[in-house]
Amino acid sequence: MSTDDSHVQHTWNLTRAADGDEIHIELWTDGYSVRVDGGDGEDSEGGKTAVDELIAKYEAAGYRQTRDYPVNDPQPAIDADAAEESTEPDGKPDACPECGSPVEFEPRYVTDVREGDAWLCTGCRWGRFVTA
Repeated sequence: MSTDDSHVQHTWNLTRAADGDEIHIELWTDGYSVRVDGGDGEDSEGGKTAVDELIAKYEAAGYRQTRDYPVNDPQPAIDADAAEESTEPDGKPDACPECGSPVEFEPRYVTDVREGDAWLCTGCRWGRFVTA
């Protein structure tokens, strides 16, 4: 195996206890190519699905997974809606002015006449829209 692993996204190592035979499975950073070192040496282009099938095949043949680790896992894509929801704006009220219960942020809150980010009471559901 090469020492340059810039093309590898994730690696799985399997070992057979009976004879110490080892298999290394690599999922490449393209998310599609799979390289197998050892075993039957069957490379694939099926991505993570192919990796799962190969691991199941070799475990059925007496191998056990000894290690798996990310090498160059790509950063997960940030969902714009999730990022927006997780960002709580400044100006949170200390408590509900009506009943004193805690107040929470509700992104894209909708009423009959308005929609937008709002602070809402967890008790009586008093609310105040966040203004820019």
